[in-house]
Amino acid sequence: MLITDAAKLKKYFSPHRVWQGIPGIARTKGGRTFISFYSGNVKETYGNFAAVLQSDSDTNFSEPVVVAEKQGKFRCFDPVLWIDPLDRLWFIWNVMPGEEVFAAICDNPDADELQWGEEFYIGRGIMMNKPVVLTSGEWLFPIAYWRHDIAPELRKPALDFNYPAGSYAYKTTDNGKNFIKLGYADIRDRSFDEHMITELNNGVLMMLVRTVYGIAVSYSYDRGKNWSRGEDSKLGGPCSRFFIYRLRSGRLLLINHVNFKGRNNLTALLSEDDGKTFPYSLLLDERNQVSYPDAIECDDGYIYIVYDRERGGFKSSLQEAYADAREILTAKITEQDIINGSLTTDGSFLKNVVCKLDRLADEEADPYQEKPLGDSEFAEQLLQDKEGNIIGQVFERYSVNCANACHVDAKKLDTLIRRFKESDSKDAELLTEIIRTIRSAPEQKTASTPIIEKIKSYIEQNLAEEFSVADLAEHMQISLYYLTHLFKSVTGATIIEYRNELRLTKAKLLLIETTDSIGEIAQKTGFCSAAYFAEVFARSEKISPSEYRNYHKK
Repeated sequence: MLITDAAKLKKYFSPHRVWQGIPGIARTKGGRTFISFYSGNVKETYGNFAAVLQSDSDTNFSEPVVVAEKQGKFRCFDPVLWIDPLDRLWFIWNVMPGEEVFAAICDNPDADELQWGEEFYIGRGIMMNKPVVLTSGEWLFPIAYWRHDIAPELRKPALDFNYPAGSYAYKTTDNGKNFIKLGYADIRDRSFDEHMITELNNGVLMMLVRTVYGIAVSYSYDRGKNWSRGEDSKLGGPCSRFFIYRLRSGRLLLINHVNFKGRNNLTALLSEDDGKTFPYSLLLDERNQVSYPDAIECDDGYIYIVYDRERGGFKSSLQEAYADAREILTAKITEQDIINGSLTTDGSFLKNVVCKLDRLADEEADPYQEKPLGDSEFAEQLLQDKEGNIIGQVFERYSVNCANACHVDAKKLDTLIRRFKESDSKDAELLTEIIRTIRSAPEQKTASTPIIEKIKSYIEQNLAEEFSVADLAEHMQISLYYLTHLFKSVTGATIIEYRNELRLTKAKLLLIETTDSIGEIAQKTGFCSAAYFAEVFARSEKISPSEYRNYHKK
């Protein structure tokens, strides 16, 4: 699985990559920098591989010096780089199906010729961020077992519905020889988890987790064995990976999107009060589609940051991929730069491109030019998958959006889908007709108003009103089945779950900020009665509305 032979590595070089992203960074005491990312195929799917570049300067990086790949119907993805307290370089990657975290260690990453140890298994799940070293000496590795509805088509046949999904902590007390699985946080509305763990000054462990609304927080008071119920950290974010790290000065460094409209305005922030506030900030990159930061602080006080820009994945042609920047970038800053809000330290820089993809070396081997399946062939292929979400896969292949939804007969489509779902034996002709109907929408690559934002806006404006998902689909003039599929795939929550969460959030604000009665708040937030509101609130928050109000008023 681990490839280091120079001749074999050439096929992973930049002239053979269509896309790249999700980077990591590590820097040795000798000043060598390593950057990881993953690529392979034309999107995040089977055939992905994880790669590592190196540089003895701040700017000139090599082609891959080591690659993790597993042949067959597998993917190696979301790599992590880390220099441990013994100055060893860890290369960590994930394998799917199986949800397995593997690693290899280089004992001397400053050597002229890198020597990697045998790859080994860490634990079950997906690891996407650096470990944390506790003051007590343990190392905690943030490993998640994703919600069972995330990417099931890539996780079968190893998807284990009996294994609790959550943001776990794995502990090692012997420098990585053995790992113990601790507790996990079960965060509502989390999305791919991508969690990070930080030890606060009072010894409490703080876990931050990516969610559909930004970043949630959970705490452990017993060194990771148990975690509190997750709540909104109020740090915000566009449902994307962030980075948090304890600097040598004692300050907390947070890298997140600020004042964002999507994945833009990537910003470095500093906290001097253990994460309660972040008064200092430095804008790293204001452009769109800059994401997935990772960072490390060096002995000389410089902070090295890596992130990606316009990855180029999930396109339908080479020309579309070529239109993206497909860059891996770095920044080099100091705490003083963040405090000043601008680069004031000699040697600091922003937006340094370390790896940018160009055209493929062999465009005749176009990975997009596979023979397309006809409607009936596609239907037959889908029917072979007895357990998968067949209709969902059709929508994934032929997307419908705000601009072209009006060209689809929504009532006809919903009738066909309802007949297909209710039939005992799946009908290939009926599925073919569904595919043909969905495909009838003219191709439209962009939409002026994202449909998800329109749905969210409608829910917010009608929060106190009772409406069904069917009512919403009719209002949007879009297929009921496509609406539910799209909203869940983008946000990780159903429309009703999202509405209920907004109602509870608004109710909490009214409990704290007003003197309205419980009945008045229930009416303003769309609950049919004060009793039903109290029941839902207590079930969600483990406390009554009145107790919640009294606690927060104090």
